[in-house]
Amino acid sequence: MATFTISLTLTKFSLKCLQQVFCPQFQAYSSCRSVLQITSTHRTPACCWSMFHTSSLQASYRNTEFEDEPLKKVGRARLVPPNWTKYNTVVYKPTPIGEPERPAEICHFRMNIKYSTKKMWYIAQMIRGFSIDEAIKQLAFHKRKGAAHVKEVLEEAQEMAVRDHNVEFKSNLWISDSFCTRGIIVKGLRRHARARYGIVQYRYTNFFVRLREGKPPKHYYPPEMTGNELMERYIQQQRERRILYGL
Repeated sequence: MATFTISLTLTKFSLKCLQQVFCPQFQAYSSCRSVLQITSTHRTPACCWSMFHTSSLQASYRNTEFEDEPLKKVGRARLVPPNWTKYNTVVYKPTPIGEPERPAEICHFRMNIKYSTKKMWYIAQMIRGFSIDEAIKQLAFHKRKGAAHVKEVLEEAQEMAVRDHNVEFKSNLWISDSFCTRGIIVKGLRRHARARYGIVQYRYTNFFVRLREGKPPKHYYPPEMTGNELMERYIQQQRERRILYGL
């Protein structure tokens, strides 16, 4: 009986303090508490739990200043590259009359792909200089698993070109740049015998691509020079030699 009296006194004292410090909803709860029968277990009815939560006035306020901006970083992992997307926001001057129009360029990316950077490099360098349709066709039959990610990135960039960059024909694009960089490395543990352990590294990679409007060039890389061309270049270099500060 003494225990019950002490606990009841502490309960009334705590309710009185909450009533003075916090919101006026505890006044309603104290009146509701006096009507309800207090049992020896002191269990609060389910209808009164809502009075311990945030008031409706406080719940209606939310800081929405940064909600419209996408997350750029989660811990050490970057979700958006710092500078690659800025190429899409560049506005050039109008080309003068008589000069060829500047082709549209679309930069796209995909961050933190669960794939090896060294394996992704083979796929990235393969599609350089291809037309967009030829690149998608080659990636559809490629044996490496990373080709599926690259194919999805190209399809997203192709859709962006028509929607955001006023490209008239989605097939009139070619791969100007294609490369990958190392992403984050998450370290884990692997249990070994005799209370030993080993470190497991889960590697991620980032893929970047730039599409350019128009037809692809005949040679993306400069072709190798023939023997006669090498000889002509050597003779020309020898004829262009000069003695500095000579007569």
